[in-house]
Amino acid sequence: MQAVSVALLLISFAAFLFFGSVPPSKEVILQVRLPEALLSFSVGAILSVGGATFQGIFRNPLADPYILGISASSAFGATVASLLGAPQEPLSALFSLISVGVIVFAGILLKDAVKLLLFGVILNAFFSALILFIYAVASSGTVQGAVFFTLGFIPSLPLKSSFEVLALSVVCLLLLLPFRVRLDALSMGDEISYFSGVSPFRERLIYLSFISVLVSIAVSKTGIIGFAGIVVPNTLRVLGARSFQRIIPLSFYAGGTFLLLSQLLARNVISPVQLPVGVVTAILGSPLFAAVLWRYSSVVKG
Repeated sequence: MQAVSVALLLISFAAFLFFGSVPPSKEVILQVRLPEALLSFSVGAILSVGGATFQGIFRNPLADPYILGISASSAFGATVASLLGAPQEPLSALFSLISVGVIVFAGILLKDAVKLLLFGVILNAFFSALILFIYAVASSGTVQGAVFFTLGFIPSLPLKSSFEVLALSVVCLLLLLPFRVRLDALSMGDEISYFSGVSPFRERLIYLSFISVLVSIAVSKTGIIGFAGIVVPNTLRVLGARSFQRIIPLSFYAGGTFLLLSQLLARNVISPVQLPVGVVTAILGSPLFAAVLWRYSSVVKG
């Protein structure tokens, strides 16, 4: 399955670079399409690996940074930093960690998977509304800019910046790979985790914080992109990948490919108008979200 994922990635990457009614020039490929492709792949990989990790931590196939409000709180931090003229990443990471603390506290109080997911949806809506409010009242902002940021977009970054985000996604994968067995233990419940030498609460908090900071950096670049963390890991499970030994690396390749293809559609489906990529991921992901909800309804109920 990994060989197939890599092959699909290479085909998608080539299509992204060269697809068009008119063959692109060398300058367009190097200065526009290559940075855009690298950023799309990197963010998709981070969001998908993050979603797979969240699903193991919470033992729920619908858990991911988007649903639980991590992405929206990170985007709020990035918005505030942008309006203050400060670097976006630190404040985005700070608000992601604040939301992690809120979610952990809510999980202790609620003790119910469905209620926790609904709490995350509320958190998502709250921070998204705050972003729209700030853009509406700020003299330097526009509502259109807020809409694009809350729906997700792939900006034109310098090639160096895109490579930096790619390096971050690779670091994310490399740091998680040694802990795949521990994630498998966490996904089987606290008792099995404990007897496997895993401290459930401490390790959940570590993985939550680590993934949330990585997601916050991705969100500060592209805004809120939903459903990638749900679509990719659950599709891989349907295709036979059950353990995190396989899901984590496959989510990296498949998640990057998913967002790469989504951005290709966003750029070309109603050309010359470019859609926010989050619109495409939502259209593609919503039916699968409903299918996952139906298939795992007993699991979601906790």
